[in-house]
Amino acid sequence: MRHYETDSRPAAARLLALTALADGGLDRNEIDALMRADLARRLGIGSTEFERILREYCEDLMVSAHYLDGMRLKVADEVLDLLLEDIADPALRRALLRTMQDIASADGVETSAEVEVLARALEKWGARATAGRLN
Repeated sequence: MRHYETDSRPAAARLLALTALADGGLDRNEIDALMRADLARRLGIGSTEFERILREYCEDLMVSAHYLDGMRLKVADEVLDLLLEDIADPALRRALLRTMQDIASADGVETSAEVEVLARALEKWGARATAGRLN
């Protein structure tokens, strides 16, 4: 996986892309939820930049992922941990967690893969990062 600067817009956008693709598909409702998110506006993540980050993430995923089955790729836990470490700011972590949850629930179904990504972020970032709304 390529490395982005800590707390950078691309590092945050990559985690959002990872969440949107966690269930093995890209749903329009998930992308719409991301584009409506306050975090996207605050960071200035527009659809063109998100598409670029999404494409880069997919390229990296093809090189460094573990196959779960013939239809879905899952990033290895140790790789996910490294991506989560790219976000150090507690406020950005909280905002990302809220937006990741919004993305995961945007299509009306929270899959086990999406829940695993959120749980790993909660575990890695700790309880202090979650002070606020997270169902």
